[in-house]
Amino acid sequence: MVDRTPPNLRVARTGPMRDERSIGTEDGRRPSLVLHVLGITLGVSGVGILLSAIVEAVSGGPHVLVMLVCGVVTATVGGTLWRSTMVPTRIELLDVFTTVTLAWLGLAVAGAFPYFLTGTIGTVDDAIFESLSGFTTTGATVLRPIEEASKGMLFWRSLTQWIGGMGVIVLVVAVLPAVGSGGMDLLQAEAPGPTGERLTPRVRHTARNLWVVYAGLTLVLAVGYAVAGMSVYDAVSHSLTTASTGGFSTKNASLGHYESALIEWIAIFGMFVAGGSFTLWYRLIRGKAGPLLASAEFRLYLAVIAFATAAVFVTADANLAGHDGVRTSLFTVLTVVSTTGYATTDFGLWNDAALAVLLLLMPLGAMAGSTSGGVKMIRLLAVASYAHRATLRQLHPRMVRPIRIGKAILDDDVTSRVLGFLVLALATFGSGALLIAWSGVDLLTALSASATAFGNVGPGINELGPSNDFLVLPRFARWVAIAEMLLGRLEIYPVLLALSALPRPGRLRRS
Repeated sequence: MVDRTPPNLRVARTGPMRDERSIGTEDGRRPSLVLHVLGITLGVSGVGILLSAIVEAVSGGPHVLVMLVCGVVTATVGGTLWRSTMVPTRIELLDVFTTVTLAWLGLAVAGAFPYFLTGTIGTVDDAIFESLSGFTTTGATVLRPIEEASKGMLFWRSLTQWIGGMGVIVLVVAVLPAVGSGGMDLLQAEAPGPTGERLTPRVRHTARNLWVVYAGLTLVLAVGYAVAGMSVYDAVSHSLTTASTGGFSTKNASLGHYESALIEWIAIFGMFVAGGSFTLWYRLIRGKAGPLLASAEFRLYLAVIAFATAAVFVTADANLAGHDGVRTSLFTVLTVVSTTGYATTDFGLWNDAALAVLLLLMPLGAMAGSTSGGVKMIRLLAVASYAHRATLRQLHPRMVRPIRIGKAILDDDVTSRVLGFLVLALATFGSGALLIAWSGVDLLTALSASATAFGNVGPGINELGPSNDFLVLPRFARWVAIAEMLLGRLEIYPVLLALSALPRPGRLRRS
């Protein structure tokens, strides 16, 4: 695809950095994209903790002081980093990937402090697990039992998913004009999918428009849940985790606690929309339905949901009959495809045929440009087109045939990145399952744990069904899941490239 990014917005991909990297400015600020963006993300996290402390105070919870201290310290550290640094005028592409990866790791660590210091979660590694699961919108949990946690902590738990849903980096680009010097690359490194798409000529306006749609969906869901019978607190908490396709609930039984068909239909609507492309929804809101109707990925998204729902309805040996059975089947398929992870029934008790359908859906994900995790439908279309061309070339070796997704043509470099990603995704999933099984977990649970962690789904099958949590896994297996959650959310490349920037002994000796 042709790079239509204006020259002043392009990130330098080659060449040495300018001297400004090693000198400061007149006001004492030093150029550092990593520290500048990390400062803003920590600031956002600190504000979120303070909002949760207010909820804790209003609800009469016991952790107000601890949460206030955590919020103030996190926001202060973030603000200090932000005010003492600036965005360089020249940014290396490797810096972008390093920035995204470190920002998410910083969020995970900062977000873990409230869990650990309030005693909500007793160990540091489990607190990091819960925090990263929130920010990556995975929804896997080690909090047991959920309803014994204070309301302020459960609100923070939901808020981490909402912050991570659209991505803090997108928020940074939306509110910080200076990051425009590398904004599109930050969006591409952060946003799920093989390519980034610009809604407006200015990257900052694109990010802002996406956040407006995201916030609007959250508000609609909050009102809908409240009207359907949830308390205001539960309605807001669940709207945060539905719009983000995160799936954290304030109840042990998830949405099944309410036993309400209306609440389930609202969640179905929310998961379907959040699993779709926010770019297409924005254009639809602006009165442009054509791009949505013409989207081959959207048609595949609908087809997968319909086929999987029918397959589950027919095969699941769980008395799925009538309208209730259709709703339960559709809800379960959508919660897996969108990688939300809600539950209204323990689908872990279904027969092997239905479980096989869900296991195949877990790493798949929904549409690119959504808040869902997973591989994404658009990559399946690209691979199918590539396989079709490769098959035809067996008969016509000199045939020239482009890779198509609908009417759009993919450049070979994009296709190569898609194929490379799928190879890395398969390797990540397979090695993760192997390591988890090596820790003493049975094979089916290991496969499920790897698929649900890398796909950012949350609950799995067998020992990780909706009625259980990740505490059933050994500690080593949970660390493997932590790595897979991060790789799945950032789609592998940013993390691997950031790791490649780490100093190595051989490199240090040569320097």
